[in-house]
Amino acid sequence: MISIRTIASTSVLLLLAGCGSSDSDAPAAESSAALTYYDDIAPILQDHCLQCHQEGGIAPFRLDDYATAKQKAAEMAADTAARVMPPWGITSDGSCGQFAGSLALSDQQIDTIAQWVKGGAQEGKPHALTLPSVPSIGGGTPYRSPNFTPIIQGGPLTASDEYRCFELSSGVDALKFITGYEVTPGNSEMIHHVLAFVVDPDAKTELSDEPNLSNGQLMERLHAETPDREGWSCFGMAGDGVSVKAAPVVWAPGQDPLSFPVKSGVPLKPSDKIVIQIHYNMHDMSLVGQSDQTTVRLRLADQVERLGIFVLNDPFLNTLWDDTPAQLAAGKASVKYTWDRKLADFGLDQLPDLQLNGVGPHMHQLGRKYQMHVSTPSAGATACAADVRNWDFHWQRMYFYDESPAIDAQTSFEVTCDYDTTSVSEPVFPGWGTSNEMCLATLYFTAPISVLQ
Repeated sequence: MISIRTIASTSVLLLLAGCGSSDSDAPAAESSAALTYYDDIAPILQDHCLQCHQEGGIAPFRLDDYATAKQKAAEMAADTAARVMPPWGITSDGSCGQFAGSLALSDQQIDTIAQWVKGGAQEGKPHALTLPSVPSIGGGTPYRSPNFTPIIQGGPLTASDEYRCFELSSGVDALKFITGYEVTPGNSEMIHHVLAFVVDPDAKTELSDEPNLSNGQLMERLHAETPDREGWSCFGMAGDGVSVKAAPVVWAPGQDPLSFPVKSGVPLKPSDKIVIQIHYNMHDMSLVGQSDQTTVRLRLADQVERLGIFVLNDPFLNTLWDDTPAQLAAGKASVKYTWDRKLADFGLDQLPDLQLNGVGPHMHQLGRKYQMHVSTPSAGATACAADVRNWDFHWQRMYFYDESPAIDAQTSFEVTCDYDTTSVSEPVFPGWGTSNEMCLATLYFTAPISVLQ
C-alpha cells in the first residue's frame, strides 16, 4: 500500500453442528423456533450492521427489512460464524486493547443468529426499528483528483500497479484543522489505497545533495518527467525527496468516513498544498484503459484541543534499500516478519502528554494475522495493543482506542505480520505492488495543541 522512507509520519467457515441425540434436539429446536427477527435479531443488527445494511448504506442489500433478512439468513449465519461480518477485523473482546465503536459480535450473538436461522428465521411481531445513522463526516470540503487513466508500470515491485500523486491547493484562507475525512473512489475496482499529505511548498526537500531545493520546485521537476500526464510518479510518499508535514488521510478498501478522536485535528495553512497519492492496481486486465476521479472530503475546524499526528511505519518495506531486502519464503502456511521501533524513532519522544489514540494495520493479500505490542518501562509491562486474527484485505480501517495504552518517552512498538504464502512458488519481496507485501502500522498520536505555539 504505502511506501515511506521517513515520516513522523478468509476465513475458515465454522459449520453449525447439530446435537447428537433426539432427546437433546427437542429443547434446542424449541429454543430456535422461539427466536424471531424483531425480538432477537433486529436488536443485534441495529448495533452492529444497519449502519451499512439500510437504504443509502454502502452494503449491497438491506437487513432492516424482514423479507430481505430472511432471504439472506443462511448467509448471515455463515458470515457471522466465520467473523467475516460485521467487518471489524481487530479483536475487541478486551484481551488486546479497548476500542471505540466496535462492531464485533460476541459468541452469544453469533449463536443467536445461528439458532434463529436453524429455527426457520421466524419474523415475530413487526414493529418500527431505530436505524443508526449512515457513517458520514457531516459535510466537508471536497478535493478531487483529475480524471486520470493509470498505466501499469511493470517490474517486480509494481507488476500491475501505478502510484500517482496530484497537487491541489489547500483551499483555506486561514489556519484550519482537519478533523475527519471521507474518500469516494471514482473507480473502486482499481483503487488499492488513497493517501493525502499536507506539504509546505516553500519548505526544503529531503534531498541532501540539493539543500536549497524547495518542495514546490521538486514537485515541478517530478511532474516534468511525464509532462503529458497529470501528476507525477510517487512511490515515496508525496514523491521521492518531498518533505511531508502531515499525512491526515490514510484510506484503504473498507475504511468508513473517519472522525478523529479526543477533539483533535491536523493543521492546514492557506499556503500549504494537499498532495493526493493514489495507488492504482490493474491486476484485472479489463481495468487497463479505464479512468478514475477520486474525491477526498476533509472536515475542517477553526480550533481543536489536541494536535493530531499520523505516523506511518513499515521497516519491512524499508529493507528494499538494504543490500539484501527481507523476503517471505514461498509455500508456507505461516511466515512471520517482526519489527520493533521506539517512540524516539518517530521523533515524538520529547512531546508532552503524548497519547496513542489509534492504530491502522496494513498488509496485502497474503496477510493472515497481525499483532502489535506496546512496551512502556514506566508501566513495567508489555501490553497487547492490536490483534487481527483473520486479516481481510478488502476490509481495512483505522481503529481508535476507548482506553489508550500507556506510553512515555521510552515506549517501544513491536509489530508481527503473519503471512500465508502457500499460493506462491517464489519468495515474496516487500514492495508497492499488490503481489508484494507490507507490514505497516499507521499510528495516530495526539498532543496538546499548545505544542504548535
